[in-house]
Amino acid sequence: MGRAADAAPLPLALPTPSRDAPEMLRSFNAEVDGPANSAEAQRYRVVQGERICGWSCDPAGPYYEQDKGLCPAQCLPGYVRPPRKRRYETIPDVCPSQPPPLPAVKGQASCSGNAASLTAAGIWMLVGVQTGPAHLGRRDGVRASWKQWENGAGVLVCFLIGRVGVTRRQLLTLDAEEKQHGDIMWLENATDAGVPTVKGFHWWRAAARLLPPPGSQRGVRIAAKVDDDSFLHLRNLADDMQRLHCSTHLHYGSMGYTGYDPAIWKLCGWSWQPGGANYRKERCADKGAYPPFPFMNGALELLSAPLVRYVGTSPEVAAFVTRAEAGVKARLSEGWGMSLKKGQRGPRVWRQNEDVALGFWISRAERKGLFNVTWVRTNDRAINMACISTKGMYQRPRNDTISIHFLKKPGGSQYLWGLMHDKLTHSAENCTRWVWHDNCRRKDADSPWCRKYADKVDSGFDARPKRAED
Repeated sequence: MGRAADAAPLPLALPTPSRDAPEMLRSFNAEVDGPANSAEAQRYRVVQGERICGWSCDPAGPYYEQDKGLCPAQCLPGYVRPPRKRRYETIPDVCPSQPPPLPAVKGQASCSGNAASLTAAGIWMLVGVQTGPAHLGRRDGVRASWKQWENGAGVLVCFLIGRVGVTRRQLLTLDAEEKQHGDIMWLENATDAGVPTVKGFHWWRAAARLLPPPGSQRGVRIAAKVDDDSFLHLRNLADDMQRLHCSTHLHYGSMGYTGYDPAIWKLCGWSWQPGGANYRKERCADKGAYPPFPFMNGALELLSAPLVRYVGTSPEVAAFVTRAEAGVKARLSEGWGMSLKKGQRGPRVWRQNEDVALGFWISRAERKGLFNVTWVRTNDRAINMACISTKGMYQRPRNDTISIHFLKKPGGSQYLWGLMHDKLTHSAENCTRWVWHDNCRRKDADSPWCRKYADKVDSGFDARPKRAED
């Protein structure tokens, strides 16, 4: 899957920065920056965090006969790496020593707490769920499923909602929801009105304020951001974080590569591969895009504490965001809305590809020698939800996954919880009912669309207590 590009150049909401501006703000310029190296992405330390030996390798597993062809070769008995096969660095190679024990969990942490209270409660991993004021169904789906793994694990999961632009009626409803569940984190300077990019930065800034002092042995050492239409396998994620315990500067997720022009907030030369072929083909250097770098696709972005602190406190990153916020204000002042439903229209602003910008910030800092990052690529364990397919981006769920994306109905998360936690058996029929036709079991059963599929949806189908049985 590639990333959409504009059909034609758009006017900018703000003037283009000059060649003398900081590189976080201006376009790439060969006269200032030197010749562009299209293969620059290959210089970063990329660790393969790929498939582990899960269901498809287990003869006792529920899908072994149909999935055994998907079992990675290295999981088969007697596997010997071919002598000419390239040896990639993998997660077990990173830290030769055993991880230290996790801090004892003491009491209940709150999403409205501070760094000291989270440290005292034994919280070591903080997960922010990107959500909107009207997405109660998705939040309840997460609460009824993978969020339950946080209990007693030293993990705190918080729903992120921007405080700016929320109506009084929404505010009353959300405050009541927060009082009931205690799991909403308000981002005071962020909005959910068409600018998820800026909101993403305010999450990292908020997470930075919840970190313990540098060098602390306790407190939050990992922070992640995930979408509310994703199922996050917290136990698998926690296991990976323990295996990577010695990596101080960690960026983890489903990885792509691209060039980027921060002056116009536009990527160029996107690819799954680090060689830079698309960067050369699209002549991205001539268009002002810096050479390719790795980034983590936005369904799951994870940073270790030092990188969270850098993003949340860096003056260079703050200047990028300040200019982007000024662009949004300029666009709105000209009467343009922020919705992308009708395509990219009006003056260009930073309202897409927050994940690319995050990779750009971190990679440029690494290029300056501020730190050395371990970039962990988990592409084969970060999938989009499917009920039948076993290939490509949309795949049937597996128990070795880290995140499963594209769960637009609450039933999708609950269905996966039944598989992953309750060990229930997957079937394409029940998966389809829960994941894709969930609203037809609920409030929309009389809609024309649902009536069209009435023979495929059992309105009386109930997952509790046995989700995979009807």
